[in-house]
Amino acid sequence: MGLDEAQVRATLHGGLLAGLPPGPGWSLLLEIAGGRFLVRVADGDVHCEGAPGLNATWDVGFAVSDVEWEEFCADPPPRGATSAQALVATRGSERVTGRREVWARAAPAIDRFLDALRSGERAPVTRRPDPAPAPLGFGPSVGRYLHLDVAGERRRVFVETAGEGPALLCLHTAGADSRQFRGLLEDPRVTDHHRVVAFDMPWHGRSDPPEDWQHRRYSLDTTTYATTVLAVAEALDLDRPVLLGCSMGGAIALYLACEHGERFAGVCALEGGLGSPGRFVEWTHRADVDHSGFLASWVGGLIAPASPAGPRAQTLWGYASNGPGVYQGDTSFYSVDFPPVAAELGPATCPLVVFSGEYDYSATTEMSRRAAEQLGGRLVVMPGRGHFPMSEDPEGLLEHLLPVLAELRTGPRGDRG
Repeated sequence: MGLDEAQVRATLHGGLLAGLPPGPGWSLLLEIAGGRFLVRVADGDVHCEGAPGLNATWDVGFAVSDVEWEEFCADPPPRGATSAQALVATRGSERVTGRREVWARAAPAIDRFLDALRSGERAPVTRRPDPAPAPLGFGPSVGRYLHLDVAGERRRVFVETAGEGPALLCLHTAGADSRQFRGLLEDPRVTDHHRVVAFDMPWHGRSDPPEDWQHRRYSLDTTTYATTVLAVAEALDLDRPVLLGCSMGGAIALYLACEHGERFAGVCALEGGLGSPGRFVEWTHRADVDHSGFLASWVGGLIAPASPAGPRAQTLWGYASNGPGVYQGDTSFYSVDFPPVAAELGPATCPLVVFSGEYDYSATTEMSRRAAEQLGGRLVVMPGRGHFPMSEDPEGLLEHLLPVLAELRTGPRGDRG
């Protein structure tokens, strides 16, 4: 499945850069499926020079082997072969040569180059349909600011709620905020049975950072995270809520199920593992790299290929719109601080269900299975789903989540309604 020069020249053009921020020119040696193509980008234009000559120079190289290209073009592709960044994260970073700061700045463009070339090799993957548009007027959720003390520091935390019934307390992913739970907050299949509560962690979204944030480097740790979640639950007077966390929220949910299980009617850990060391990378917070563009690229491959286009775009916007250094500070929690803590955790002291999307390579199904086995929980595998199920494909998540919520409401530890 090789690429010829004419095909690459016709496919790579300036239109692929629409929406990306302007910047200095850069050059790329793209080695893909046996072909070598020198690509130069300047002033919003893309020029492919074909195979480089002896005297050619370039800033950065990006290589994709024949086998990797075949996987990348499969319908559907396997986990870890969904984007250029996914290949870096799962198939090895040695494919990136030259100036890596240029690669980090150019990562969104390289994603688009490979996606465009793949589109010439096969038909687009069929996506699940977008949710129906919300009716005009106010939505059902209400947002307010909660003022509370967490470990001796005053916090102003944004909280969004909808529905009636036993509380469902939702924890967002790293570098994101509670907008990820809009699909649950606005779905009567959830809100008819639960009071859904979603909040932005301090430093995230609409919650404030400390007033001296300009002189701090944000870094989250297990103790601070757990203390914050428990403080919010206490301040809102939540009586043994069901805890629903995703990614880093899923990781702290596992911890809370073991260390504070008596506080919860049950714990649902979405994409929850016992730590993910590979997600802490320098390029998510550097002065010479636009963190918003890099992050949207870095997490994009975690989204399942068939997830609806609209929710996918909104999920990536959430990553592009958070504060500098916040994502890296979160990954410090579950990549650095949490793994040794998790290794010592004993059995959960409340019902625990760990959910795993097929396309998640940050907290893989294998990692989620190990967490469920160590902590005495149940594993629910979600075929065709990705790392952000509640935001990238709410309908796809609810196929698996609604039955579990019903069990927790009616079971021996969830008999309040």
